Amino acid sequence: MGIFDYLTMENNYEDRAIANFEKDKLTVDTCAVTDSTEPFETGIKHPAYNSGAWVIVELYKTKELAQKGHDKWVKIMTTEKLPSELKEISTSEISQFAKAVGCEVNFKKNQ
Repeated sequence: MGIFDYLTMENNYEDRAIANFEKDKLTVDTCAVTDSTEPFETGIKHPAYNSGAWVIVELYKTKELAQKGHDKWVKIMTTEKLPSELKEISTSEISQFAKAVGCEVNFKKNQ
């Protein structure tokens, strides 16, 4: 896993996509990745967390687990009460570097 492995994911999202849910300002996206210790991940984008930027919330070993995880996160994020925080769990080298230099990894819900 190298720091620039994410570049291999450009222009091929359709081939890597597992599931995508969009409603209002919420996006829950699950896809195959090349810059992580696991081959699949779910990311959430919502204005209440991380200034509306992506938060990677779960990693998976198989496509089947990724689909189940995606469905779980859609359910969590579409309930009446959003979680109080989302924890960034990405294992990409860029994320690991950010954590090492003190960047925030737990994104509390905006009040």
